[in-house]
Amino acid sequence: MKTTLLAAIVTTAALISACSGAATNTNNSSSSANNSATAKAPEKPVVTLKPGEVPFEGMSNVATTAKAGDIVLTIDEAKIAEIAGGAKDPTAIFNNRVMVTPGELESEVEDSFKKKYKVANAYIIAIPKGQKAKVGDVVLTWWQSGGGMMRGYVTEAANPAEPTVRYLGMSPREDKSDKLKPDSFIVVNNEWAPGAPVVSKDANGTEFAYVLRVNGDKVLISGFARKLRVRSKADLTPISYKPTFKVGDEVKASFMSSFDPATVVSIDPKTGKVKVKRVRPEEEKDLDFGEVTK
Repeated sequence: MKTTLLAAIVTTAALISACSGAATNTNNSSSSANNSATAKAPEKPVVTLKPGEVPFEGMSNVATTAKAGDIVLTIDEAKIAEIAGGAKDPTAIFNNRVMVTPGELESEVEDSFKKKYKVANAYIIAIPKGQKAKVGDVVLTWWQSGGGMMRGYVTEAANPAEPTVRYLGMSPREDKSDKLKPDSFIVVNNEWAPGAPVVSKDANGTEFAYVLRVNGDKVLISGFARKLRVRSKADLTPISYKPTFKVGDEVKASFMSSFDPATVVSIDPKTGKVKVKRVRPEEEKDLDFGEVTK
């Protein structure tokens, strides 16, 4: 009997010890997990750019032609910081701002809420005063009944300083037109001017883009989904806003992010539209002048 009782006591003690150890291990594991959860993720290194410096090859430390009081197109302060912080494939919407103090490398601008901030000149597109347009021209402006930089096809110009435009780059359901205010647009009059369309080619294929700034052989462009990229001129093929094709011609047309073989179905010079039919997969689509090339 004594032997049996002693064995039972030993067994019970062993079980208590095992349970205690398991509980201790569980608590230790839980503590480790909590410590891991509460540990701060390593912070990204702070990127400090000098005045006028931008993280785009060949675009730093450029000048601006804008004068105090001029309207300019540029990006917001928060977007500047985001890009400087190393955003991958950065996108940006350029908005209309007023030039306050032009500088050698960076300038001070004012937004619609009268807030002033500094911006590298590389991000500034100057709108010179006194621009005049005629029917069939394409201008770079902003959506004056909405917001954000836009290209516009001039459909009426009784007053060349206040042309009416149909905005380019919108879906057919969003087709919008506005009469522009004086000194609020740039006529896109050469193939490397801000707003000029190009076929951009890289290892991934081709895409539609338009020029933002040229500095020597380097070009800052706005590509698919407004992504900012730098390309060499050799990787860009300018597209004319004036049709160089006729109905029935075989062309390359912008379908989403790439240029595909297509046939011209119709051309409407009154609105700046061209209808094309893609070869494969077969699809008809209305595009803007500048989105189709021979």
